[in-house]
Order: sequence, then structure tokens, then C-alpha cells
Amino acid sequence: MAANLYIILSFVLVTGILAGIAIGIFITGRASKIRRKLVTVGSSTVSGRGVFALKKISEGDIIERCPALEVTDQDIGGELLNYVFYGSTETARLVVMGNGMLFNHSSTPNVAYYREQTTLGVELVLYALRNISKGEELFYSYGDDWWITRQSSSPE
Repeated sequence: MAANLYIILSFVLVTGILAGIAIGIFITGRASKIRRKLVTVGSSTVSGRGVFALKKISEGDIIERCPALEVTDQDIGGELLNYVFYGSTETARLVVMGNGMLFNHSSTPNVAYYREQTTLGVELVLYALRNISKGEELFYSYGDDWWITRQSSSPE
């Protein structure tokens, strides 16, 4: 009886070890598919802070999915007005989390974005318009309406 107990315990131990190894291999394989951080914030030569590529980004790659809060334009004032996006209606504004608020303007942008409704709420999805080199600053166009509402023309 004691011999059978040792065989059963040995079998359970070996099975547990093999299952652990298999799970580890599965997790490691999946981890390589997890997107690594693509950008960092630094000092911009254009204006204040800017967002820069930490590595090469290919055309079409999603750079960041930024959660956003949709509020009314009456909720926004002062300097924050320069950091919000247009929402789903004429009076709605998106307060974007993450690095989304820190991209500078260019009339020849290398990044664009679209608004997406998810089960958790609105997200602003930033993606590459072209291949972007490591260290390059990322820009999107603020659009003509942004400049018109500030009674100034685009710097470019």
C-alpha cells in the first residue's frame, strides 16, 4: 500500500511540474504579443512638451488607446481649452487621458486619431500615418476649427 502511495504522489508531482512548464511556455509566448511602450514625453523644439517614438513605429500601427471623458464645452475653460478634443456633438469635448493631450500640431502630421466607443466608454485611438523613426517627435493636425476658435492661423 505504501508503494502505491509513493507512485501516486510521484505521478501527481510530475504532472504538476509538467503542467507548470506548459503554462509558463504559453504565458511567455503570449507575453511577446503584448505591445511594449512605444512613446515617451520629452521637451519639444516646437512647444513645451512633446511625444517621441521610443522605437520604430510602422504605418498603421496603433500608438496608444487613450480613455476619454466626454464633457460639455461649458465644463472646459482656461488653459485646459487647448488640450481637449471635439466630442460627439457640437458642444461636447473629450478630456483625453494618457499621452493623447501632449502631441503637438503639424500641418504635415505623422499621427492621426479616431474616436471609438468601447464598453468602458469613449477612447481616442492614435495611429501612425506613416513609418516613424525612433526618437522622432509625433504630431497630429489640430484642424482648422481649432485655429479658428483661437482667432489665429496655423503656425505652419
